[in-house]
Parts: sequence; structure tokens; C-alpha cells
Amino acid sequence: MQTTNQTSIGKGWQRAVELEHAQSDRLREDLDDGDFWKPVAHRFTPPSKEEAANDDTVVQLSNLISSNETVLDVGAGAGRIALPIADHAKHVTAVEPSKGMRERMAQTAEVWGVSNLSIIDSEWQHAEVEPHDLVVCAHVVYTVQDIEFFIQKLSASAKKHVALISFKRPAMAQYLPLWDSVHGEARIALPSLLEIEQFLPALDISYEKIPLDTWISRPFKTIEQAQTESQARLFISPDSEKAQVLARVLEDSLVEVEGGYRFKWSEPHQPFIVLWNTG
Repeated sequence: MQTTNQTSIGKGWQRAVELEHAQSDRLREDLDDGDFWKPVAHRFTPPSKEEAANDDTVVQLSNLISSNETVLDVGAGAGRIALPIADHAKHVTAVEPSKGMRERMAQTAEVWGVSNLSIIDSEWQHAEVEPHDLVVCAHVVYTVQDIEFFIQKLSASAKKHVALISFKRPAMAQYLPLWDSVHGEARIALPSLLEIEQFLPALDISYEKIPLDTWISRPFKTIEQAQTESQARLFISPDSEKAQVLARVLEDSLVEVEGGYRFKWSEPHQPFIVLWNTG
């Protein structure tokens, strides 16, 4: 891939992502339709409308806009932010390349009666959008190779603010212990908050960091769900030998909690809004 990274930090970021992607490609088994996010899209669906409206991420972001302003959600997933923030904005544009995610978002928008939402099928690098007052990008940049272009496009698309949301440690941290047991090697780490904080000053971006409530993913409802989602995260085909290995590993890795099952090593994530002004 041709990239435009010029800073040493940008090049280092690119190299880390390339190594992680190469590991994924080397170990990837045949998947159904190539949509990595489809088996786990339900995890990114907003909870009830009331619960989503009270989410501290939505509350913090809503303080940055007025009801006559627009929001652009880059990598919107299933609409966890885009749908509830629509109640606070004139219009929300959601850019999302995953079909599974877009379908979930559209279904929830219909149920909630959200009419001021546009969904664009595109990766951010290729998306054609008008500038919006607030640009939100939550938990997306970890896998971006051309990080300098990506961030610069976020800034160019924001009339007032960019709100980049990141976890302190890798987003897939709860799945990392499975890699050695199933694939026989450790997972290569992606960049996260530390690298973001090192990188933005290299682009002359001054930012503030806003801590959000600690977050832990919803438990797996069943052991079968844990198997299906872990297979997707580890790029394992359901009928493979590694799927059988994974099933045995999960027997010793899951603990029963209220609402289902969780990895015994799971810890809450600490998310932050990394905010900078553009206008």
C-alpha cells in the first residue's frame, strides 16, 4: 500500500500495523464472506435508547455541539455513538465499510425512529463527505496504516472539533491470551492511546484528553457465542482443527457471571476522548 507517512512516529505506526496485518493474513483460515465484523456486529449495537442516551461518551460529545450542528462519525460501527448523538444534532453522517455493521445500524435507526442519519458505505480513506461541525472517530485508528493521511482528513472534515476515542490498552486485549494457546504464537500488538499521544504533536496538533467511564464488554450469553466470536477474532474457520483446540481452551478460560460468561482474565477498559479544535 502506498502511504503518505512522513514522520518517524507515523512510519513506526505503519510498520506495527503492517506486522499485525501480516500475522493475521498468515494465520487466517477461510471465513464465510470476508466481513470480519459480521459475527460480532451485535456487540457494537447500542443498548436501549435510554441507556445509550445516558452513556458518558454521548453526554461528553453532546456538550460539543448544538441542535443545529452536524456530526460525522467515522467508522461508526453499528451506531453506538451515531444513533444516540442524533438526538442532539441537526444531522449525523455515519461512514462505515462493514455491511454487517451498516445493517445493524440501519435496523436500530428504524426501531428508534432516527430520521436525521445518513449511512455511507466506504472506508474513510475513500469517503467523500462535506465538512461537519464535529467529527467523531471511536476505536478505529488502531488498524490504520496511513495514519497521517487519516488524521489529516479527520481535521480537514471538521469545522470545529475532532473527537478521537481510544482505549488505553489494545481494544482486543481480552482475546490476546487465546493466541498463544490456539495459534502457538503471541499476538502482535497494535498502536493505542500511548502512540496516539506521541503521534499528534508530530502533526502540530494540540489536544486535550478527557477520561471516560471505565468500560467492560458485555458477557457472552452462551459458551457457543464465546466460541463463535473468538473464532472471528482469531480468524479461525468453524470446522477447522484450531476451532476444536479453541473449544478446549475456552473450557478453562470462561467463568460464569451475571448475564452469561466472561474470560477469567477480563479487565475493564479505560477509554479517553482525545479532543482537538479545528475552527
